[in-house]
Parts: sequence; C-alpha cells; structure tokens
Amino acid sequence: MRLIAVALAVLATSLIAQPALPIPGGSLVITESNPASVSLLDPNTLTMTPLTTAVTAAGLVAPSGCAVSVQRDAIFSDFTGVSIYRIDLLGNMSTVVSGILNNPVRVIEDYNGDIVYTGNALIYAPSSVLRIDATGAPTTIAVLIGNPFGICLDPTGVFPSGDYVVTLPLQGELQRIDAAGAITTVTTGLAFPTSVQFFPNGDYAVIVASTDDILRIPRNGGAPTVFVPGSMLGNAKDLIADGSGGFYVVEAGGALGNRLMHVDAGGTVSTVLGNAAFTGLFQGAALADTAIRPPTAGTGLSGLWGIALNFPAHANMSYTTAVSDTLFPGISFGSDPRGTPLNPTPLFQQSFGIGFPGITTNWGGLLDGAGSGAITFDLTPFPMGAFSGVRVHFHVGVVDPLAPTSLATLSNVCTIVFP
Repeated sequence: MRLIAVALAVLATSLIAQPALPIPGGSLVITESNPASVSLLDPNTLTMTPLTTAVTAAGLVAPSGCAVSVQRDAIFSDFTGVSIYRIDLLGNMSTVVSGILNNPVRVIEDYNGDIVYTGNALIYAPSSVLRIDATGAPTTIAVLIGNPFGICLDPTGVFPSGDYVVTLPLQGELQRIDAAGAITTVTTGLAFPTSVQFFPNGDYAVIVASTDDILRIPRNGGAPTVFVPGSMLGNAKDLIADGSGGFYVVEAGGALGNRLMHVDAGGTVSTVLGNAAFTGLFQGAALADTAIRPPTAGTGLSGLWGIALNFPAHANMSYTTAVSDTLFPGISFGSDPRGTPLNPTPLFQQSFGIGFPGITTNWGGLLDGAGSGAITFDLTPFPMGAFSGVRVHFHVGVVDPLAPTSLATLSNVCTIVFP
C-alpha cells in the first residue's frame, strides 16, 4: 500500500554523496549485489544516492529484497548472508537479525511494525514466511511447499498484523496467508511467478519470469490476462505499485542488463534508468509512503489522530482528503478502463475539503514549500468505543485542475482500524 504517482523522464542519473534522510515520500530504495550496495533514487530528478558506504557494504554478500518502513528508514535482506539490516534516519546501518536459518528473499513491514519475509529452504530450515518482532526474534508464520519469492501485504487482511500474498515460482502458484498461518491458494498454473502487487481495484499483478509477462489476475476469481507482454521487458524480477495504476519493474541482469522500467495504467512501458545506472546486479526496489498514519490512537500530532503528508515534488500545491469504507472499489486513471469497480461503493465515498469543524483539521489546504502537510482528527467528543472495530481507508490527493482526473497524484492508502 505504498502508493504515489511520480513524473518520469529518461535522463542520465547523477550520484551525490549524502542521502536526504529520512527517505522522502515517493522515493525508491534500490538494492544491488556483486558489488553489494543499497541506494536511494529520486524518480523525479533521477538522482541516485548511496545509503551504504564502503565500510557498511563490506559486510554484505548479496542484498536482495527491500522495504521502506513507516518511520522512513530502509530495511533490506541479504540472501546469501542470511541476514536482515536496517538503515535508520541518520544513515546508520544496523543488523536486525543475522544467522537466520533461511535465505531471506523479499521483505515487507507489517501493520504493527514487524518485519515479514519470505525465506527459502536452507540446510534443515524449511521454506517459510517468517516474522521478526521488535526483539529481533524470528518466528514462522507458515511453512510452504516450495520456496516463496515475492510477498506483499494485503490491507484488507487481519489487523494489526495482516494477510500476505506470496508467489511460489516452482509450484507456479499465488497463495494468501493470514496472520495465523492459514494458507489459501489464489491461482495455480503460473509460469514461474516471482513478484506480486495490487491493481487499484484489488486485482493481482504478477510477474511470471519464464516469459517476463505481467499478468492481471482477478481478485474475485477468473483466468489471468496479460497486462504487459514479456517482449517489452527483460528478466523482470520485482514489481512496485506506483500509485497511479501503474508499476515500476526491476530487471536484473538479463540480455538487456539491469534496468528500472515503468508501466503506466494503460500498459505503456518506458525506461526510467538504463543499464549504465547500476554498478552491480540490480535486485529489488521499494517505494516510500507519502502519507503516514500513527499505529495507535493518541500518538498523532498534538495527542490527536494524525496523518503526516509528504509530497516533495508538489510543493505549495493544494491537497484534499478522501475517505472510503472499501479499499478496492476501483478508480480509473485518465482513459484507462481497468478501474472497473469491484465493490458497489465509490473510492471517494466522501471528500472533505474543509473537514468537520471541531473534529477534523487541515483535511484540505496547501502543502508547504517542502511538499509537507498534516491532517488531524479528534474523536474525544464521542463516547469510548463508539467506532470500535470500524475500518476506514484514507487517501490524500494533490489537486491539479489540468490533469485528466484533476489530481496530480494520490497518496498511498492509510488504513485505520479503531480498537
């Protein structure tokens, strides 16, 4: 659910010495191996900034999957080094866990801040989906038949943890795993699926590595269709939703080398970064959130519930907040017909330009010169437990009257479940 639309251009990348931390909303974290490194990419300027130094990279073997946490630090796995690391807001790298019994492939952050990763079988450790809590202790969520590869968090899942959707390349399957470890097979017969993300209406987007196709798999059942043919890509490995109905695609070491590609909502493919931009073998990428919610009540701004906004590419522009009770009702982007509603309620069930006086504040307004802002809401006028069990989904849109949808970009979805 880390979503943001960005302006893309094919430009030569530049390399600067110090990262802009914390990681700005809409930025990409990129992992490379041989030689090992982790970098930060601003997709608007195509500036690449090292997050690892010669000293910190010296202890790495093969960085693979990565994620950006709610706190805006970078989390990444070392497949061969059987470790998971964190680079904090000050640029300091620390070991989250090392010597784990599985080869960690891809990592995500759960709703409650735990790290969840797909682990390949190693010696006596089975292939699994595992969780690392705040103490650094790994526990198994589910043991799988066949090595899992890609993983994403389904925001309709159980709170405060989640449901996980994983790819099993050797089995040709897409599986859903709930927080208790119960496994449901979503789709079979896929040709070596490696990565999974969501379309805006909740359909699954899956890379099948045997053909490099990106498939669209209906969320409510049905046969997969080809969204992007593999002839337009090369050795596609990782898929990252961009927030405007499209995706970034990581290509790793194929005939065309290492590339970062972009696919828009209509399926048009363009090159963001070519092979020359990468010094090692391009392994994975993760996108930073543009809107962040506090995990519990009372931890937001001024003791209220709060959502922090971060749109560095849209300084001083107007924004508006929208809320819906369904996460995947679909939305069309421009002339793209793929936003067919899955649920009967619209995405923007209600939009609040001025908010509810006394309850909500700054739900519409202007971003500051850094593209930052904040919206707050105060539920103290209501009886204790009045919203218990209610789940709502917030979006923030930057207003652009000249855009096809009147929006320059949408934030990621901020899901709040009231205790």
